[in-house]
Amino acid sequence: MDKPSVRVAVTEQCNLSCDYCPIAGDSVEMQSTRLNLDDFKTLLSAAIDVGFQDFSFTGGEPLLTDNSAQTTFELARFVNDRRPKGPGYTKLNTNGANILRYFDGIVETGFDELKISLDTLRSEVFRRIAHRNESIFENTIEGILKIKDKVPVRLQTVVGEYNKDEVSTIIEFCVQNGLDIKLFDLSSYDNALSGSRNFADDNYVRLDSIALDLESEYGPPSIKYAVGGVGHAKKVFTTPEGTKIELRDTSVAAHYSKELCGDCPKYPCQDGLCNIVIAADGHIQFCREGGIDQTVSLRDSYGNLYGTDKLVKGLAMAGNIFSSSQYIQRTIAPRREE
Repeated sequence: MDKPSVRVAVTEQCNLSCDYCPIAGDSVEMQSTRLNLDDFKTLLSAAIDVGFQDFSFTGGEPLLTDNSAQTTFELARFVNDRRPKGPGYTKLNTNGANILRYFDGIVETGFDELKISLDTLRSEVFRRIAHRNESIFENTIEGILKIKDKVPVRLQTVVGEYNKDEVSTIIEFCVQNGLDIKLFDLSSYDNALSGSRNFADDNYVRLDSIALDLESEYGPPSIKYAVGGVGHAKKVFTTPEGTKIELRDTSVAAHYSKELCGDCPKYPCQDGLCNIVIAADGHIQFCREGGIDQTVSLRDSYGNLYGTDKLVKGLAMAGNIFSSSQYIQRTIAPRREE
């Protein structure tokens, strides 16, 4: 099995406040101060030495401030220059609110793809879910339409009771504008920004009926796993125009590690093992639901990053955990029946 992808959380902060997101984003729970640019480069260099080839830069929101944006661009260029030529990608995960502000930097950095979170085409739903005003929503849409001709774009849409009636409209928006889209079912986190799991549980929508509708229109899907063959078995439909529609449905099965997940009280969790996260404070995050117990620190008790040998050992250990994981059916019932 190949190594999984690496998500690099350059910051834990965000300019939106979406109800279902963990408080610190992909970092889940900060355990120390944020890494500086040189420490990030040291970690990424060690990851490349171990053999990781696929990197996504995320947050929080990586385009939150001038500092976080420039850090993101410099780290992405560092990976592109440092990684051996051949397979591998460098992607940017963003909520899209500041695409216009950092348009030139995004284009010039050389990302292979922008993954832009957009759950609705209605400003009133955006205000209710993200808790931000209409101008941010309008900037996001304008940014998507401007950047799509410069960098490939995939929308990331989390489906819930709040937007299930406009899924087909969002897909049509993607078809008309040459965008791909990935539909997610809601993941439920104890430390969600809404304050608990209740928002995700109350708004959960299964993707079965959407998958059936898509198959009826576009034919049988192909099946795709995350880099390294982990994660969920995602259905991918292709429209005649070439738009890829990917469905991540956590209700069936996921990859788990006996070594890592066996004693976890959340097992079998929704997300399972999908990718490794280098958190903003320098710890390795294996999953979101396991919290601080499912992490490995890469800093000593004084807050200093470990030496190269120890970093390589820690990252290699993380890769081996994913390589030994197994695809296991989930035995718990869905939280909501349609």
